Amino acid sequence: MVNTTAEISQLDSLTYEQHIRGKFNNLENHRHRRQMERTLARNIAPPATQARLVKSSDVFEINTDVSYSEFLQKIRATGVDGILLVKQSAYWLTTNSYTSVHDEYVSTTTADTEPNATYHTYLIDLGSLEPVWYANSTVSGIFAGFDTLNNHLARSIFRKLRKDKYIFADY
Repeated sequence: MVNTTAEISQLDSLTYEQHIRGKFNNLENHRHRRQMERTLARNIAPPATQARLVKSSDVFEINTDVSYSEFLQKIRATGVDGILLVKQSAYWLTTNSYTSVHDEYVSTTTADTEPNATYHTYLIDLGSLEPVWYANSTVSGIFAGFDTLNNHLARSIFRKLRKDKYIFADY
């Protein structure tokens, strides 16, 4: 997962250097990325699908500089057919206020803040290094629990990959 506003049309060395290098395994987003990897693995590669997901954290050390050629070599060594690149393109908070009236003269106002984000997801073929599938997902959720952004995003990606026949599931 990377945070960038760039559109990814191919995974050439220029795209890697400008938008991916130092971002896909950086320390700053490590905790969020690990949670996203676990959520994607749980939703995209459960036992009922024919998908195999290799987490980037299992291949690349955190906060280590990786050249373009080393990046491709390490990914190809895993035996996967493609790269699922998740790019967060926007993030914002929504505040909802609720007013409760207790009796005639007493009221309470509660503010609840919820995170929202827009993600672009690319399935990049390792042979051509070009995206063969794109998805745009805008999700909202809560900061902790079942309805987090990660869970909403992972379920959305799974549904879209399944609909477009990139993942086959027995259910």
